[in-house]
Amino acid sequence: MPADALAFYRPFHFSPYEEWGIYIMADRLLHHCMMIYRAFAGKLYAFNLETLISYVLFEVFHHEFFHHLVESAATTIEILSIGFGKPKAIYVDYLKDEYTHETGLGEHPHNPLEEALANAYAYNSFSFLSRVKVGYRILLVKLYQAMLQKSWPYEASGYNSAIHYIGPGYVSGAAQLLAMLVCSHSLDPYSARLLAKNVLLSGHTAFAQKPEIPTYFVGSVGVLAEFDKLVPAPNETYTSLFWPGDTAAIDQYLQDRRQQEKKSKPSKEARKRTTP
Repeated sequence: MPADALAFYRPFHFSPYEEWGIYIMADRLLHHCMMIYRAFAGKLYAFNLETLISYVLFEVFHHEFFHHLVESAATTIEILSIGFGKPKAIYVDYLKDEYTHETGLGEHPHNPLEEALANAYAYNSFSFLSRVKVGYRILLVKLYQAMLQKSWPYEASGYNSAIHYIGPGYVSGAAQLLAMLVCSHSLDPYSARLLAKNVLLSGHTAFAQKPEIPTYFVGSVGVLAEFDKLVPAPNETYTSLFWPGDTAAIDQYLQDRRQQEKKSKPSKEARKRTTP
């Protein structure tokens, strides 16, 4: 199920302004995770239900956080346009698809491009996490990413094109999205890529950082109580993929195995000496 079916981002451009933020539908998310877990009938050996929910929550949050990055980028351009004495409604015009008929850009082949990039951003966020941490959880990251890639083709238009923007392809896609925001088909490619890399690639440019962005879990009292049992630390889970399970023993085992594999491989110098 696409991330936007489980949650949505409410922009701060629209009133009531104090209600902006990320809204996560707890009942839908729980139902989705339980449906997946039951469908595999115990074949998801690496994931228990709590772990699966943690990964889905991390994915969904980062998909919606990307929408905040887009609004933040558009707002920054709006502020600059006011400074130059030519105020422009960048974000609202973008939502109205003004770029399709004002500039000749036309409809993007992966329309809506923002949804493809949001899926890719969530995927890439898992990759970033795996670069700064080691252990059993990273094996689960790779498994979950493989599951994401297999699920994308079944999603709606835009969402199903995320495969084009994972890894290095993300910067190119973000540059295209910037061209849509500024309604220009003559944006310098180098400048666009530079802005994309430093604005739409980095969560540090968001107006609200991940732990501080208003995030609401929506559901009945019973659903929210069940959700609290399965995800006791939601903020830590959706920002850094935390869950309370202790994996220290298996992490140590994996590290020991890695060291043994390194020792068992001949050094480069040894391979040179044995090469005929």
